Amino acid sequence: MLFKKMIREIGKNIGQFLSIFILSFLAISLFACMKASNISAYNKLDDLYKRTNNANGWVYSEGFSEGQLESIKALPDIKDAELRTHITANAKDNDQAQLEVYILDENIVSKPLITEGEDFDVEKTDSVWISESFANAWNIKIGDKFSMMYQGMCVEKTVAGLIVSPEYQYLKADKDLDIVFKNISVVYISARDYPGIPKTELVFTTDKKDVKGMEQEISDALSGDYAVFCDRNDLPGIKVMMDELNQHDQFAVTFPIVFIAIALLVIMTTMNRMIDKQRVQIGTLRAMGMKKRKITFHYLSYSFFVSLLGSITGVFVGTYCFGELVAKIFRDWYQIPGWTVEMDASFIIVTAIIVFCCTGATYFSCRKVMNVHPAESLRPAPPKSGKNTIFEKLPFWNKLGFSSQYNLRDISRGKLRAFMGVFGTAAGMLLMVAAFASYRTIKDASSWTFDKLQNYKAEVDFSGGTDISEAEAIRSKFDGEIVQAQSVEIAAKKNAMADDRRSTTMMVIEGRGNFALTDVNQDITELPPGTIAITQKLAKALDVEVGDVIYWHIYEKNTWYEMKVGLINRNPNLQGVTMLREDYEALGIDFVPSILYTDENVTYDEVKKVSDSVLAVHDDTDLRESFDIMMSMINAMIGVFIAFALILPIVVLYNCGNLSFNERVKEFATLKVLGFSTTRIRKLLALQNFWLSVIGLFIGAPFGTILLQYMFDSNGDSMDYQVGADILTYIISGAAVLVTAVLVSFMFNKRIKKLDMVEILKGME
Repeated sequence: MLFKKMIREIGKNIGQFLSIFILSFLAISLFACMKASNISAYNKLDDLYKRTNNANGWVYSEGFSEGQLESIKALPDIKDAELRTHITANAKDNDQAQLEVYILDENIVSKPLITEGEDFDVEKTDSVWISESFANAWNIKIGDKFSMMYQGMCVEKTVAGLIVSPEYQYLKADKDLDIVFKNISVVYISARDYPGIPKTELVFTTDKKDVKGMEQEISDALSGDYAVFCDRNDLPGIKVMMDELNQHDQFAVTFPIVFIAIALLVIMTTMNRMIDKQRVQIGTLRAMGMKKRKITFHYLSYSFFVSLLGSITGVFVGTYCFGELVAKIFRDWYQIPGWTVEMDASFIIVTAIIVFCCTGATYFSCRKVMNVHPAESLRPAPPKSGKNTIFEKLPFWNKLGFSSQYNLRDISRGKLRAFMGVFGTAAGMLLMVAAFASYRTIKDASSWTFDKLQNYKAEVDFSGGTDISEAEAIRSKFDGEIVQAQSVEIAAKKNAMADDRRSTTMMVIEGRGNFALTDVNQDITELPPGTIAITQKLAKALDVEVGDVIYWHIYEKNTWYEMKVGLINRNPNLQGVTMLREDYEALGIDFVPSILYTDENVTYDEVKKVSDSVLAVHDDTDLRESFDIMMSMINAMIGVFIAFALILPIVVLYNCGNLSFNERVKEFATLKVLGFSTTRIRKLLALQNFWLSVIGLFIGAPFGTILLQYMFDSNGDSMDYQVGADILTYIISGAAVLVTAVLVSFMFNKRIKKLDMVEILKGME
């Protein structure tokens, strides 16, 4: 009997319960779409690392000996270890794409995962193994010839296999703002043809969780003869991916909370009204001997079944529709073989939490009536004593029109309903501002990058070891600025251990303005001579300010230097330190040119006539291509934000209007008798929705940019985007939410028209 009653009541109040279903669905589906993708990513990463015996620790130096390797292998905490050589070369026939080449004597640690072709074999000196993503971008097949350029030498080998490197889930060329697969590949070749080549990397595996805590024993085994010691968290190819997954984990928790909060408000307002309306029915059931507990469970079942159904639907839709879409987007960017969607026990826990919260909200709604004596509950609840609302104490109250006074009194009587409307609209405005501000932020970052920082039309890449005289000859021919880009390790104190160091990029510039620096306000500035510039995020991580001293060394070199910080600069896409060439050479270090930036339109053939040391020339088209790819991702995010930003006000304001209509049906019927038209009554509802929406707009608007800045900042240290939102952003966002609010009021037009004399008579009983 009670089950049938529940079905009947849900049918009568289908709008409110449908909203509870939708909000529960959205909450769990948002969790599921992020979490399901992440669970699969973590599992596939774990599988990848196991299959390839991926390293836990990396040690860099100018060159390791076999004796040092044996000393490391003898340590009790070391499982496997090997030496290898890592160089950066270029693909001769593939637009001089960047190649991260690993030259191996053995294949024990961080082995390449073969996706097609033969297994890696150090005995096959005429073969090469390249990244699957690069091969697909250039349509390279097994058996094709592949040519590499390094320091003026050309090496040609046969493609024997396509691989995924366990150290490069994130694979980005130095010249790109983001991932462009045709511009970079990881390459594995045998060291048999290169006897005597320095082994610059020592990689090892261990079961210890605190890898950096092993630095002292590693240092002792190597007699301190090494430059850098790091773990997986220091490798950009792994760290950027892990930062992305950590961000998804945060979103999986934070975003559903908003929908759950609104769902609880909807449940409380809906069930409060239903239980108050069924006070006499509850009293009758109790007088007939039905236990209070059974009646309580009956009303709890309303939100229990609706939220459970919404949550279960959300789990599967969020996982296999939304989650698969997220996984598809990111597996096109990151190198994780087999990345799909998966579930774990957290889905059951979150579903239980959502259902428990929704059911608990109903309990608080029905507890008050259940504590009333059965005889008392058989009588209708005494009307609330009339009293002036807080609004009626306003000095200009008597000057307000009928509609304003009527709606202000109603808001005062339905405080929870009004709060729900304001909160829901504020959340919608927050998401809407974040959506449009993200577009503005990326456009600003584009202007910041291409109009201020990169004052050049072409980038000329030099081969490793290019003589400075050749680079200066090219600069004389085409003007511009020569820059050296290299990996360094920095620290805020002397003799810092690995945990207190940061691996980053150093740009050594000539100060001609083609490679510019901007301060924290994005204004172009100059680096004071004799000092070093450090980007803002890196400065915060090291807790250094202008005037402090930082210590640094070149990645493969063991010599440390110190410099005073003369500038805290900002760059949206490049984090690191910058020095002037004259200060760099004053330290006794050779300036090795990496890039020439010029504001002339030059071609590869033109530059090649001046010097053979040129690897590639990239024009504006190349430089902006990766930015366009980034914009496609941002546009997808904007679409998701706008969709949720519109759903929230529709669901919330419809519920507010529906509850308000049901609570005032007698009043509306009376107003129709008094001659009020359907349009005028609808305007009463629209006016209240409009007021609540405007309040929600002003509350939610400031938090949109805060949310967006949090999203950018939580995506790791590689980007430093400054969120921007102009007045037009707020106007467009507010207009979208307000139009939605007004349109919601038209949903009640038909119901107002149906108010006839029968309902009027019922209202007079």
